[in-house]
Amino acid sequence: PTGKQQAGGTNTRRMSVEFAAPQTTVASTAEVEKSHGGFNRCVLHPGGLFRTVWNLMVALCVLHDLVLIPLSAFDLVETTLLSVLQWLVLLSWNCDLVVSLLTGFYDNGTLVMVPTQIWIHYAKTWMIFDLSLITLDWTLVALGGAGAERDSDQWQTLRLLRSLRLVRMLRMIKLRRAHEAFQEMLHSQASSLYFGLVSSLGYLLVLNHFIACGWFAVSHLDSQVNWVLELGLDSQSVAYQYLTCMNWAFAQLGVGSSSAKPVNSLEMGFCILIAFRSLMTSATLISTVSNLMAGLSKIKEDENTEFRLLRCYLKQNDIPQPLSQKVTQFLQHQYSLRQEARSADMEVPVLTLLSKQLQGELQFARYHKALCQLQVVHDLDQMRDLQVLQVMQRMSRTAISNTVVASKDVIFLAGAEAKAAYFTQSGSLTYFHDDGQQTVDCNSWIAEVCIWTPWVYMGDLVAEDVSRLAILDVDEFCETLGASWMTQNAARRYAEDFLENMRKQTTWTDIVKVNFDEDDSVEAENAAEPLGFWTRLFGRRLAPRLRTVVPKEPEELS
Repeated sequence: PTGKQQAGGTNTRRMSVEFAAPQTTVASTAEVEKSHGGFNRCVLHPGGLFRTVWNLMVALCVLHDLVLIPLSAFDLVETTLLSVLQWLVLLSWNCDLVVSLLTGFYDNGTLVMVPTQIWIHYAKTWMIFDLSLITLDWTLVALGGAGAERDSDQWQTLRLLRSLRLVRMLRMIKLRRAHEAFQEMLHSQASSLYFGLVSSLGYLLVLNHFIACGWFAVSHLDSQVNWVLELGLDSQSVAYQYLTCMNWAFAQLGVGSSSAKPVNSLEMGFCILIAFRSLMTSATLISTVSNLMAGLSKIKEDENTEFRLLRCYLKQNDIPQPLSQKVTQFLQHQYSLRQEARSADMEVPVLTLLSKQLQGELQFARYHKALCQLQVVHDLDQMRDLQVLQVMQRMSRTAISNTVVASKDVIFLAGAEAKAAYFTQSGSLTYFHDDGQQTVDCNSWIAEVCIWTPWVYMGDLVAEDVSRLAILDVDEFCETLGASWMTQNAARRYAEDFLENMRKQTTWTDIVKVNFDEDDSVEAENAAEPLGFWTRLFGRRLAPRLRTVVPKEPEELS
């Protein structure tokens, strides 16, 4: 702010009118979206909801292959359910080829959404791999062989060809996509550790499943002398055969024992190979599980220490049991709220690597809900203007911040000069004023009026619970809006309307509710330049424009 203006007895804050020379900006976002042409409407964002759900479905298809394909060593009876699952998975892999052709990708941190570049990138990475496996799938379907008699030469040949389906298990490397999709859904350290623990245990089960099926398949290499005939398992059910093999696989890790022993050189060689695998698994997987368990214990250690001290304090001071329990339950609730509030403001060192523009975009997305509760910011956001967007991103970087307050903390007192406005993001606040008190909800700004005119707080604001607040620095906010002709002009008009509506109120508090006419609320949006079809469709300007508007003299803005 550079000056004040008398307006009906109320001082209005005026934005700075010193502007930099018009200049073009590189892009509206740090992800330079290289997108042109009508076909872009079919291109999928790699982090979008559809692609995330599809990655989870791909994970189910991979798990289907990892479980059922190795089981073919046990001569499973073809059932209707297995046939339906096989066709669904086969069609899903064909659809995955099409989805991959329509999904954008990141090239050195830049989001590429151009169809031709997507196809070229897919051709260089996964296309040959996917096409080869899909061709193999349809070849095995075409061979059929349902009418072949067991132990016939045709049946043995088809069995050998079906073993080629083991190549399909190479798709397990696509589980990485699903793993990343699950990680995106986890927002706490504890849940991430639990997910890592479950993933490690799942990996161990799948690996032992492979070994069990492979151990039974080795017996087919010598039909005269093998461990299956030695134990008499050839006449047992498939379920018993599989459980016996799984027991042998776990016994190789030193867990339990098994009566299955190798009886020929091929089986002995397989046992040696699995023994080496067990050594590597013990050194890596078990160590990983131990580290995850230690991490989970560390998370609870701090909380347990604090509440152990609390229990000692209550015991040493002879606090009655009902009151002790009441205090403990209350503090447990407050502790969990504090941890949630802190997690939203934790320091993430890797974010320092972001460019200023990308930091602004990130912060604007972070505070978008709070900022858009200010009508002027909401109207500016609807413009979809590149220069306005950059101003708001800069505002999010410099003018707004987060803070966490504890229960009964005083945020401001009546009579103090108002230098900031507050927005409740979580928790509960109570506002005390001359006419009583009221609870502050999470959908309104407190002391917004200090943005538009010099102001003193008219009441007291106190936190009733652990609360997380967004704090808007008035000076930085006004200085940032004054950096652009369009934002400065929109803010000046809004300030005039805001104060005019405020004068009509009989009672003034720090929680001001003003109602604007519909035409006034969209005035800033209508002031924007007309947008083309593609801009309206995608909600962004594909290229910046030079501005030729010459700002008025400061006296004319009064």
